Amino acid sequence: MNNDKVIQWYPGHMKKADREIRDKLKLIDVVIEVLDARVNYASRNPDIKKYTRNKDHIIILNKADLADPDETNKWINKLKQEDGVTAVLTYNATDQTQRNKLVNSIKNSTTKDRNELRCLVVGIPNVGKSTVINSILKKRKTQIGNKPGVTKGQQWLTTDDGLILLDTPGILWPKFEDQEAANHLAWIGSINDKIYDKENIAGDLVKFLLENYPQNLEETYGIEVDPDQPAWVAFDQIAEARHLLRKGGEYDYLRTSEMILNDFRNGKLGRITINQL
Repeated sequence: MNNDKVIQWYPGHMKKADREIRDKLKLIDVVIEVLDARVNYASRNPDIKKYTRNKDHIIILNKADLADPDETNKWINKLKQEDGVTAVLTYNATDQTQRNKLVNSIKNSTTKDRNELRCLVVGIPNVGKSTVINSILKKRKTQIGNKPGVTKGQQWLTTDDGLILLDTPGILWPKFEDQEAANHLAWIGSINDKIYDKENIAGDLVKFLLENYPQNLEETYGIEVDPDQPAWVAFDQIAEARHLLRKGGEYDYLRTSEMILNDFRNGKLGRITINQL
């Protein structure tokens, strides 16, 4: 189930958004970079330094409640060592304590003497950026969806804490040099699912889970697996356990693939970190 097709996705609206962000950078005091804690490496836009140069830079590891906590702690320590990074925080949008900690970190990160701080909130598609913003605002102001490209334009949003947030569309980069990272972005739903073969992508995910989190597969689907078995064997086991069959009794691999990908994205497969240190 190897995916031989090269994944590349950089639609025109992302290029436009990048240009519009750069036009507004002179107004920005703090850059808040939102990552998916399960894929801290893959979900980092390598072009982020264009936005953070000479700015205070806070990194949020969102969806930390879906990630392996031991790996998350390793990533926190690693990211804190980067030049220019002023704070690294785990985040769960339903946790008011974490929300308040973030607001305090924003205010303490800058020496700007202003009543209102202007914050650029950036991240690739589907890392939960809009959910983070809504939690900071304490009310729903931005559209949320479990697919890339929900936020189409840029908007300024004001909080009661003296923050002005610039919400931006999720932005990838023009070319994926690392196809393994591109696969990981497909797993979390950051790439339009019409441009890749779901069965190959889901097969690669199952292979990773067999090697690193076999117990999660067993507990989620009620099957017994051998970490050394081929991914397609586990695929058949999952399809049979969930009765995902086509006419004639053949396994429905497309529906099985879609289910596995959705279960991972929604956290039903347990706490998993893909990019491990």
